[in-house]
Amino acid sequence: MKHVIYTLVLVVFLVSCKTEGAMEDCTKDSFDRGALLTNWADNIIIPSYDLYVSELMDLEATSNAFIASPDIQKLETLRADWLAVYTTWQNVSIYEIGQAEISRLRDYTNTYPLEATLVESNISSGNYNLELSTNIAAQGLPALDYLLNGIAATDADIVVKYSSDPNATNYKAYLSDVVSRLKSMAISVQTDWKGTYRGIFIANDCSSSTASVDKLTNDMIFNLEKVTRAAKIGIPIDFFGQPPMIAPEKVEALYKQNVSKELLIASIKASQDLFNGKFFNTEEEGESLKSYLDELQIEAGGKLLSVVINDRYDAAIAQAETLDDDFYMGIQSDRTKYKITRDRIHSIIEVLKTNMISALGIKADYNDSDGD
Repeated sequence: MKHVIYTLVLVVFLVSCKTEGAMEDCTKDSFDRGALLTNWADNIIIPSYDLYVSELMDLEATSNAFIASPDIQKLETLRADWLAVYTTWQNVSIYEIGQAEISRLRDYTNTYPLEATLVESNISSGNYNLELSTNIAAQGLPALDYLLNGIAATDADIVVKYSSDPNATNYKAYLSDVVSRLKSMAISVQTDWKGTYRGIFIANDCSSSTASVDKLTNDMIFNLEKVTRAAKIGIPIDFFGQPPMIAPEKVEALYKQNVSKELLIASIKASQDLFNGKFFNTEEEGESLKSYLDELQIEAGGKLLSVVINDRYDAAIAQAETLDDDFYMGIQSDRTKYKITRDRIHSIIEVLKTNMISALGIKADYNDSDGD
């Protein structure tokens, strides 16, 4: 059904652009937006989904092996696969468009802080539906963080939860269900990109509020602003608090406690790579927002705007490298360096939301009201 809907949307779009009124809303400049969209789709987005799905399949296999015979070695292998998925997710998180937007992939995959009491209630009752929005904060990668790292104090005790605990069968079932839902949602989006949606995405190459370049650029900025700057740092440090009431329990990967920096840096780099049109997991670059700005010769402060933007990305990554691996403890010991990192990320957002989108005729489609 969704493919039929997409096709109808494309037909309506193409027909409407033939009318004089529609053409006023569907403008084009000298830059080849179709080439940009093709690069994004074929060399960045689809390959990132391919790796994400492949890693989820590996995660499912190691999860099944652990469930069949829980021990510490299998637990460690499962954790490694979980972290690989979580790291790749930092790229996939940006693309909240098409089926990902329809299914709310980002919300169901990485909403934190986790409601651990709800997870335990679901496990205890054995009666839950992870497709319901009421269970958004009880599933996804944060739920796996809890199930693999946080349900007991030691690795041996975690293994007991899945082996000799009175509720071991339910713990196993919940672990399996969380992994299965992550995989099925990802495959649904991957399949759609490789099917109908890729063509729709590339064909919608005009400049308008509903055009692909505009929508994905807004997604990129939103992800950097809300998902990276706010959720990973701003909210845990209570950025606007007077005085701040830090909330280290709201950090990403709370229970693993030594990978929050790794995930933050991966998220910033994913945003920079998309801006530069960098092929996923390679060093090659194609048409991009960077090349778009360069073709139009957009400058800021006597420099190419693309150079200014990349300088700010590099500064944010360099500052993030100074942070503790464990944000939970780090925020409590030195909030200031986290605030500085947040500000470095904010400096990227400022130039993206003002200079860049203005130069490219892109209108922001959301409000900055999350209070980080």
